[in-house]
Amino acid sequence: MRAFWLATLFLTSLAAADDTGVAPRAKPSDYPAHEKVKTTVLAAALVPPDQAKKMFSSEISKAYIVVEVAVYPGAGQSFDVDRLDFSLNSSDQVLHASNPRDVANPWQDKHAGIPSRGPNVSGETGVEVAHGTDPVTGRPRTSVATYEGVAVSNYPADPAPPAPRGNSDQSAAQRVRDMALGQGLTSKPVAGYLYFRYSGKKRDGLTLNYSNDDLSVDLKLPK
Repeated sequence: MRAFWLATLFLTSLAAADDTGVAPRAKPSDYPAHEKVKTTVLAAALVPPDQAKKMFSSEISKAYIVVEVAVYPGAGQSFDVDRLDFSLNSSDQVLHASNPRDVANPWQDKHAGIPSRGPNVSGETGVEVAHGTDPVTGRPRTSVATYEGVAVSNYPADPAPPAPRGNSDQSAAQRVRDMALGQGLTSKPVAGYLYFRYSGKKRDGLTLNYSNDDLSVDLKLPK
């Protein structure tokens, strides 16, 4: 029983389970928005698009709103961090935090085109080899012939294979995952980024909402 208790204490003393995120600021008040939730203080700050562009890529900064979130459990307390408990309210949309693995590839939609309809022209050439018996001599014989043809159809052409991702894209994807808010139980301060896909143009009037069971807290994010 003592071994089990020590193992439990060790696990709850860890930071978020998947060991990702960024260093939390010294105290919750260092963030422009902070609010107490029972024995834990939640804090948040909007990451400016220019900063997100430098850290990740221009595609990500255009497609996503990035929010830094920090969790400060009280002494001897723990908090279960789950990105699904967070949402972002804008003036016209309610956004839910995206999985960091999905955030890393927003440019794929840009490169994926709709197949165009015909006419599509395709060509084919080849060589035919035939074996048989000469009807006059009765001896075996082999004949070789070439052929070529052209086909026209209205079916969509096969899409071109996707271009390989460059090193810069891979680095951005890794940073997105590494700096994401960790998931799991923590008893010490942790921080990281949440990514909210946004299709609008105005990024003002943003409020980060945390909801879990009967709790609901709003953190208004200044620009």
